[in-house]
Amino acid sequence: MNTIGLFGVLAGSAVAVALFLSSFFLSVKRKEDPQNLWLGLILLAIALRIGKSIFYFLLNDMAPFGLALGFLGLASIGPLTLLMIRHSSGFKWKNSWHFIIPVAGAIACFIVSPSPWETYLYMSATAVLFVYLVFSTLHLLKLENGMIKSWNKKVLIMVAGVWAALVYQHLAYSMMDYAWGAIIASVFLYWIFIQSFRTGVFPKGISATLPDQTVSQVRDAFENQQLFKEQGMNLQQFSARLEVPSYLVTRSVKQLYDRSFPETLNHFRVEEVKQMLLDPKKEHLKIESLAYDVGFASPSAFYAAFKKCTGQTPTAYQKEAELLSA
Repeated sequence: MNTIGLFGVLAGSAVAVALFLSSFFLSVKRKEDPQNLWLGLILLAIALRIGKSIFYFLLNDMAPFGLALGFLGLASIGPLTLLMIRHSSGFKWKNSWHFIIPVAGAIACFIVSPSPWETYLYMSATAVLFVYLVFSTLHLLKLENGMIKSWNKKVLIMVAGVWAALVYQHLAYSMMDYAWGAIIASVFLYWIFIQSFRTGVFPKGISATLPDQTVSQVRDAFENQQLFKEQGMNLQQFSARLEVPSYLVTRSVKQLYDRSFPETLNHFRVEEVKQMLLDPKKEHLKIESLAYDVGFASPSAFYAAFKKCTGQTPTAYQKEAELLSA
């Protein structure tokens, strides 16, 4: 096998691994934890960058298109990594400015190809990636210890390893050296794949044992801290407060209360309102006011949840309770 063929196999294997992991996190795990969206996009961006070389060396007629996609991927790795660490709750449009350079640079690569400017654009994007790595590391250090920080650290190590591989390729003097850059990137992609298994991202089955500490944290958050009373509380915010991955929170809630997370949230809120409806000290308060006090965002959401949990309206429940106590 010649050098170009060897490079194609090495780069192709790395792209295949990245695309497989990306599709898994974007399609299967995305609903469990918003951070999986970021990780899926990071892996997709890495796949585009490594795949660029396949277009460039094996599909020469499509080189401009491959260069544009490769730059888009390369320049997006840094912003996606930073946003994953800073914003676990999902994408916010105010952060769109981070992707001006990736989009503009991709268009420029397509227009100028073939030209020496391609190399300068790629080298600049690699330098910018280093800057994003620095800021991502600084934000990671601000996080408290926990499973989320541990996983973000692993992702950051992977991205740093890929960046080192890209720098090596920029310094390469031969095609074989360039191929070694692909090998380095592949090693870190396989490493994150293995880490995914070790940290339970690929669950072995629903019967897999949950950490006792995690289950205790979730119980305490509901029963003692009463996080359900906070306005707008959802699975992502709950997970971030506990620094526990969302999928573990979901499984813990199911084990503890045999309900989904939203059902459990509403159950605790309704139980609080039921107690307040029977409290003489709160009889002067409007029912809607009680609903807001326990975390419901609107009266309609409260009435629907109350009816689902009790089979009655709040007023009917209150009157029935008064008759029984008379």
